[in-house]
Amino acid sequence: MKRYTSCLGREAEIVHPHPERTGRQILGLWGETTVFQIWPNRAALLKTIEMQERREIRNDDWKAIR
Repeated sequence: MKRYTSCLGREAEIVHPHPERTGRQILGLWGETTVFQIWPNRAALLKTIEMQERREIRNDDWKAIR
């Protein structure tokens, strides 16, 4: 899985190579860093998001960008 980062306010400038299977995670106290990750397929991304929803603590979760 490939990961790349962006600083606050630069997310709109990024062209994602595979937006259908790319997720984002916002890090930092004020959300100053966004990490993007490309999963091998859309089903794997959705499974990750589903597993996160079962946790009690919901910090820094992955979200689909599309």
